[in-house]
Amino acid sequence: MFIKGNVREYSRTPFVTPVRYSVSVMDVRELKKIQDTAVSVDISKGGLGMITGYPIETGHVLTFKDEIKINNITAKAAIVKWTGKIDSNKYRVGLKFV
Repeated sequence: MFIKGNVREYSRTPFVTPVRYSVSVMDVRELKKIQDTAVSVDISKGGLGMITGYPIETGHVLTFKDEIKINNITAKAAIVKWTGKIDSNKYRVGLKFV
């Protein structure tokens, strides 16, 4: 299915930088805190696109180790809105700032 036109609320700007984050996930009936570094791809007023080596899932809430600050954007946390597998150990993730 193809969607015509721009359906994004905010336009994206390239933003390539390491992003240190943490996320709590359930692992065999145990809450586990993951700390990892991803690489951002793009940013908008509403969110961030990044590539990570950990398979985070839609609905996970990430907190950033270092607050993201660029132009008029400041973010400490985001929720995963979508994910996609790039290859066996890389994932493209779309985040919405909270």
